[in-house]
This record gives sequence, C-alpha cells and structure tokens, in this order.
Amino acid sequence: MKILISGTWRKDVAKKYKRTAEELGKALAENEVEIISGGGLGISKRIVDSYRKNKGKKSTAYYPLRNSMKKVGEIPYLKHDKIIYTNLDYPKRNIKMVKDCDGLIVLTGGLGTLTEIIHAIKDYNKKVAVLNYDKIAKWCKSTFEIKKRVLLTKNINQAINYLKK
Repeated sequence: MKILISGTWRKDVAKKYKRTAEELGKALAENEVEIISGGGLGISKRIVDSYRKNKGKKSTAYYPLRNSMKKVGEIPYLKHDKIIYTNLDYPKRNIKMVKDCDGLIVLTGGLGTLTEIIHAIKDYNKKVAVLNYDKIAKWCKSTFEIKKRVLLTKNINQAINYLKK
C-alpha cells in the first residue's frame, strides 16, 4: 500500500508537529506501507526521517519544477529511496502524487494540501485521514462534502487502519 503523507513544507510550521510526525513515521514503518511525499524539509522530512529510522520499506519523493520550488523558497530533502523529478508545477505535481497513492494522511498544511485532499476524494475516490490539528482540519470540518468523506482523528493508528480497509 502506498500512502501519501501531506503537510506543510515550511520548517517553522512543521516544528510544532515534530512529535506527531515522528510517531506517524514510526507507525507507517511498522505497518509496512510505502510512503509518497512532496519531498520538502517540513512535515515530509520529519515523517520520512522517523520512517527510515524505524526501517520503513520505501519512501518516494515527487518534486515539482525546480524553478517552482525556488520561487517559494522550498528546499528539497534528498534522503528518499526514490526521487521522481516530475517537471510539473505544484498543482499538477500534487495531482500526480494523489493519483499514484492508495490513500492520504494529512498532518497540517495550507491551500496546496487542501487541493490534494479535494483531488483525492473528488477525482480519485481515495480515502483521506486528516490528523485533527491546525487550520487544515478546521477547513475540512467546515466544508460539508469534505467532512463527510474525510476521517478526522488525532489517533495515528486509527488513520492508518482507515486507509488500509
């Protein structure tokens, strides 16, 4: 099973979720799933580091165009088992990641993360679990169609089990 881990690429925001990201990475490794991410230094790095430390199977990063990353100040994290240079802008890269995963777990994020959730549930009928933190959870709760299709939980194992069903 391939799970897309989604969240902010901003290191300063991700710092607040360090412990949860480490717990998530460990749980994903223990569940022997593959992970997909956008490959930045924020949430992705924290989860991937824990996943690798706990002998996770395989992590794949999908990078957008380098100029796109440069424009927003995102720095790639190159310690993945596989790196895919998509040569796509962020929106198209996000769609590709969603299309290639079996489910999505979200730990914080902004509008880009929200678009991944929307594509997952609307365009590809994928299961989505949002760890119930920060503004992304509030957005999901406030939008009826998203709320009825997304699992909102603070329990990491519940999120993983939901995706595996």
